[in-house]
Amino acid sequence: MNAISVSHISKSFIIPHEKRDTLREWVASGFKPRKKDVLHAIDDVSFTVGQGESFGIIGRNGSGKSTLLKVLAGIYPVDSGKVVTNGKISPFLELGVGFNYDLSARDNVYLNGTVLGLSKAEIDDQFDEIIRFSELEQFVDQKLKNFSSGMQVRLAFSVAIKANADIYLMDEVLAVGDMAFQQKCFEVFRQFRRDGKILIFVSHDLASVRQFCDRSLYLKGGKAVLVGRTDEVLDRYVYEDQKAGAPVEVSAEQSPVAVPGKRTEQKTPVVVKKVRILDKQLKPAQRIATNDAMGIEIELEAQEPLADIVVGMMLKDSEGKPIFGTNTEILGYDLDLDPGLFTCRFIIEVMPIRQGPIQVTVAVHKRSSTEHFDWKDEAARFDIVAKQKNVGFVQIPVSFSGILN
Repeated sequence: MNAISVSHISKSFIIPHEKRDTLREWVASGFKPRKKDVLHAIDDVSFTVGQGESFGIIGRNGSGKSTLLKVLAGIYPVDSGKVVTNGKISPFLELGVGFNYDLSARDNVYLNGTVLGLSKAEIDDQFDEIIRFSELEQFVDQKLKNFSSGMQVRLAFSVAIKANADIYLMDEVLAVGDMAFQQKCFEVFRQFRRDGKILIFVSHDLASVRQFCDRSLYLKGGKAVLVGRTDEVLDRYVYEDQKAGAPVEVSAEQSPVAVPGKRTEQKTPVVVKKVRILDKQLKPAQRIATNDAMGIEIELEAQEPLADIVVGMMLKDSEGKPIFGTNTEILGYDLDLDPGLFTCRFIIEVMPIRQGPIQVTVAVHKRSSTEHFDWKDEAARFDIVAKQKNVGFVQIPVSFSGILN
């Protein structure tokens, strides 16, 4: 028997274009019907989850992931189709719902535990462990309104894992706490799996989905694109859900802030026109998988013949800190330009960064001068998505040679 069986379910929401809450507003409108749209959040989705199985749900923001979890939790009724669940469900959807911020952490453990179906005796038995897991021993009698948002979520997570459920619905729960706390959460998930619990796991952290989920569902615009083995579903998501198309148009108003050197105030003889991110197949991409090849194309326009031109690029993290940079001079290329448009391409043979958003800065200058003709910060952005189960910022090739005598 399946733990969860979802058969052709659909869920829509009405989105009004105007607000009318008073009689005056209705009279002023002449009692005309309000304009509205229909959002098909879930559209004819079917899948099953077996006993003891971990199941991932992935997709871009707005694809219907959270709506689907709320349908499984019984929060939203479906418009059509059928959902059958076998076992007690514990939803990790909006951690901390029901907290009273004027009460202490101690009182809120009992309040939230009761909401999750725990008896007072069960909470008494597990209270010390809940507080210890949340790492809030010093603050147990402080009012919750004095807690940071991270402390509040850690407390809620620590209570929620004590619900003795058969099915756990998890929506981006790995956003709680720092890396050390997240590792504790990982161990909880591993124990759930060892105990034969069913995990339904929604996350943008694809490495975690790969690590914990046997099978996955890829949602796009409320529709099921693919249900199957997690490796296959993640590969489909990474390489087929790209907004390929026009390269990034770089406006003249963008002001440089992080590239060394001076920028001329005169009309420059060469400018950056477009920047395009390419995947390993040299197709336009928004996401690149860890350890895959990729390309960065820069389109320049020269107004006059130019000799000894240097074109450079730099990758930065989400905080603007440099990760890696190079240019045509470092790579040993001499560039002379005729008037007109031309495109140069940098090929990164292996992208070792594990995951995260990346910014691209590009620049062009004369070899013999530190004065830049043009440079653009954040000329393009893309995301690195992990395909391995390792942790950390970079993916380093490692092998194990076995036991040595």
